[in-house]
Amino acid sequence: MDRFPRTTIGRRNFLAGAGASVILLASGCGSDRPAASTVQRSIPEPVDWRITRWGADPFARGAYSYLPVGTSARSRLDLGRPIDGRLFLAGEATEPDFPATVHGAHLSGLRAADRVQQARSGGTVIVVGAGASGLSAARRLADAGFEVTVLEARGRIGGRAWTDDFGGVPIDLGGSWLHGVGTNPLADLAGELGIELVQTDYDNAVLHDTDGSRLNWSRLDHLYEAVQAAVLDNPSTRAMGSELETIRAALPEGERHWFDYVVVSEVEHWWPAHVDDLALATAWEGATPRGGDFVPVTGYAPIIAELADGLDIRLGTPVSEVRWSGSEVALHTPDATFTADAVVVTLPLGVLQAGDVEFEPDLPHSHRVAIDMLGMGHMEKVVLRFPEAFWDTEVDLIGYVPAERGRFVEWYNAVPWTGAPILIGFNAGRTAQELSGWSDDEILESALDTLGRMFP
Repeated sequence: MDRFPRTTIGRRNFLAGAGASVILLASGCGSDRPAASTVQRSIPEPVDWRITRWGADPFARGAYSYLPVGTSARSRLDLGRPIDGRLFLAGEATEPDFPATVHGAHLSGLRAADRVQQARSGGTVIVVGAGASGLSAARRLADAGFEVTVLEARGRIGGRAWTDDFGGVPIDLGGSWLHGVGTNPLADLAGELGIELVQTDYDNAVLHDTDGSRLNWSRLDHLYEAVQAAVLDNPSTRAMGSELETIRAALPEGERHWFDYVVVSEVEHWWPAHVDDLALATAWEGATPRGGDFVPVTGYAPIIAELADGLDIRLGTPVSEVRWSGSEVALHTPDATFTADAVVVTLPLGVLQAGDVEFEPDLPHSHRVAIDMLGMGHMEKVVLRFPEAFWDTEVDLIGYVPAERGRFVEWYNAVPWTGAPILIGFNAGRTAQELSGWSDDEILESALDTLGRMFP
């Protein structure tokens, strides 16, 4: 059987991405330290590597949003409702059709800009955030004749879509895929810019068992069917975890680690939270993307640059307070106060939840409830470049059934779109949060130990 249809269950885009400015530095001490490695590795040492830390980024505080237990998609609509014709919120967390995606953020920005135009015939607008949502809102408003200023806390544009120069190869450390290219406006923009797109076939995959031996996917068919039935046949706000644990408990002991792999890779790596925290309704929200998932070989950088072209963007300008009670909206930053007739706030959900930006007066009750009800997920990447490939470079995805649930269960072969011997490993949900307490060296060693077990 095919693995979960990616057009039906989940969407991987804001990986690590998922964040804002990925922090590439050693983290503080955590309570669960990795044990000293005992793996005799036969793989080569990487010549370069990157580790993302979106959860620690103060301008992201996570990867992308999800529906926690007890929450429905209505919370997204509530969060995006205009406030008093002057204050508008946008971002992937407000997008009802394609949440947790870069093009969902883009669409939310366009929607916010349209609502500004419905409320006002012109004037000045400040946009908070130069990610896909903020740039899209600013671009549409500027094109409509509004005087627009974009305030961005980081020293770069793009938000959680960040393309890094990886030894001359562009690698997206945040959002990576263009989903549903048949109906994705950013895919159309990529076409206009002449960007080559490479399709990811999630079924073009190999799977390694804990000892590194190859597993035939057919041995897991019944597990995929069981998980798919439990997740897709029950649009409830109850926890996925309770439904899936019932299935797991009935399995033979020798199949439970396979079941854990299916759950982590097919559920938690799409919606980056533990199944105990995910509502079953998560699998039902949004529209169905059409046309497959593709990676731009240039990364998202030129797409983001095109959205930003010609805009007045103030980098390194974090907003600490939004005052919207007077005739004008006032935004306070460390160095200046900006005023405008209206403001579009595109802060990530995690930043709103942390209360890092004060609103005066406070946001309406329905918006505050939505912020509290929605979840900010965690997804992190480890990008490794080797002197040469030691894996099958003809496959797109390499799966692994680890001894410890959830750690480095999926690796993407980046050779098809980079032409370089690069592997990208993922951790999500509680596993990503656990590893956030490890140093970069500890995470790197864990990743290499995993590959050492996969390729003994």
